[in-house]
Amino acid sequence: MAKKNRYSRADLLHLKTLDRPASYEALGSFDSQVLSDDAFVARALTLLDPERVAGLEALLKTCARPFVEKDDVSDAVLRTADDALNNRFTFYGEAHSLPASIDWDFNPGTAHWGHDLNRFSYLAPLVRTYFKTGDSRYSRKAVGLILDWIGKCDFARSFAGGGFAFGSYLNLAIHASAWSLTVSRLASAGQVEPLELLRVVKSLQEHLAYLEIVTNGHQGNWPAIGCMGMLATLEALPVLKDTDRFADYCRSTLTAQVAEQVLPDGVQDELTPHYHQVVINNLCSALRSLRTLNRDLDPPTLETLAAMVRYSQQTVVPDGSRQVAFNDSDPAATPRLKEQLDPLGLGGVLLPKEELGPQVFPYAGVAFLRQRADEGDLYMAFDAGPFGRSHQHEDKLGFWLFAYGRSFLVDPGRHLYDPSAVSYRAHLMSSRAHSTILVDGQGQHSAGRRDTWISKKPIDLGWRVGPGEVRAQGVYDLGYGPDNVIRVVHRREMVLVRDRFWVLFDELTGEGAHALESRFQFAPGPVALEGLKARTRFPDANLLLWPAGLPATAEARIEEGAENPRGGWYSDGYNKIEPAPALAYSMTAPLPLRMAVLLLPYRGSEQPETEFEFDGRTASVRLAGGERHEVRHSLNR
Repeated sequence: MAKKNRYSRADLLHLKTLDRPASYEALGSFDSQVLSDDAFVARALTLLDPERVAGLEALLKTCARPFVEKDDVSDAVLRTADDALNNRFTFYGEAHSLPASIDWDFNPGTAHWGHDLNRFSYLAPLVRTYFKTGDSRYSRKAVGLILDWIGKCDFARSFAGGGFAFGSYLNLAIHASAWSLTVSRLASAGQVEPLELLRVVKSLQEHLAYLEIVTNGHQGNWPAIGCMGMLATLEALPVLKDTDRFADYCRSTLTAQVAEQVLPDGVQDELTPHYHQVVINNLCSALRSLRTLNRDLDPPTLETLAAMVRYSQQTVVPDGSRQVAFNDSDPAATPRLKEQLDPLGLGGVLLPKEELGPQVFPYAGVAFLRQRADEGDLYMAFDAGPFGRSHQHEDKLGFWLFAYGRSFLVDPGRHLYDPSAVSYRAHLMSSRAHSTILVDGQGQHSAGRRDTWISKKPIDLGWRVGPGEVRAQGVYDLGYGPDNVIRVVHRREMVLVRDRFWVLFDELTGEGAHALESRFQFAPGPVALEGLKARTRFPDANLLLWPAGLPATAEARIEEGAENPRGGWYSDGYNKIEPAPALAYSMTAPLPLRMAVLLLPYRGSEQPETEFEFDGRTASVRLAGGERHEVRHSLNR
């Protein structure tokens, strides 16, 4: 029977008060600071499984794993390795050089750079370059960096946190996996000394014991990352006495976490496609490790994983080029689901094209108004759901529109986790950055209503798939402005008509007249205004956006790369930002007010002959050749 861990996050205040010996005792380890090498070896060997490891030389043989290089080493990998030799590190395009003696809590860059330094992503390029070149400078640098961290980052202060070494347990989980893979592969080539390996293994035991404590009772996607790191370490180095305890803890924690944080429709409750996929990645990695350790995820968790995968499928645009970036997401970070699932024998959970079509996720509040994937690529993801647990944006009723091989209207991404003005994240989180409506210059403020962040029951989105149309609708009714005091209600309905175009209906209700601004965030590229109509200007495919029902005084403008205030920006990936047209319709009008917008994609550069009218209830669309469509909204149903 595995020994139950005595501590959880609830004990952190107590653990912070412990002295050095007691801190190490809580971690199931010991203080090696003043021990001779012989004394250290004697103590550290007691942390290992005596049935698997009979001594120091046996440890080296047991941990050695052959390195198999599937692909040639790229120039980028070689540059990263060469830079690491000189303590120059680059993360997400931001490069800094560190002195010969690294301070692992020193950060010369933006807020996340110090975390990335402590995640050790540069070890893999060093290992690959060593095996490519046979140059031991690379292998010894990799081992030296690990030992340098161990020598300077004392686990006696781990419970106090702070800085970057112990400021985020994600750093520990991620680099534990990187360390274990590095030393196991280099051990196979004789590039790690037995005493060095034992020092690394002793530190990793402390990592795993610490992660067992701090993940216990935590919420969100972090515990899954912690368990993934623990299991990957155990898989690479299955020598610890407490291997079974750690592995069983991770399995039970993943079971509980998935049950707690994944909604009944299969969507992780941060409601962020990027972090939803992070949890999938962690579960797949954990599953591989568990199977190596003669365990598996339990059947209900595997069923939930399958549902999560199907949601991720829907959030990827039809040509696979982008993932819908609701909340904190990177559009260009598209998942490779088949490559991920096939080696685990789970490829069968992927929906085939003929089953990938219109779908609603009623707890997440997300609707996909799209063609069936084997019939065409008209695609819209409509976010009418709650705020989510974390990584949220004030973007309710926003959407992503893709057609004919292009993303036209997008969610703008997240840019950079940094509190300074260099980061555009504060803007990208705001309603102003999304395809929704501002009232009296103010955006939504779901953040102020924590009780609404996660839905406890299915949301009625008015979902309907009928002959020739797909419908969904949502409402934002929490108030606008930082105190939620502007009591205007925004209802929006989306209708996909005959797999040809969409009609968007907006209804705003409240007392008196208000200044309104209806915004549409385009992907980077040319957009032209003709009166109130806007259309993109690409040679292959385009989108016509045509509003109707606006007050006669309404004005249209395009912002692109604007500052003070910011407007018209798009982040395709972390630490990437570029101008992108944001279309804004400004008006002052008494409420209630109803408006409609035609969203007509078309192939080629020439706009097809089109007419569009709205009488407050019915939108009339006439296309070339006399084809007519009457689309009635159901906002007041």
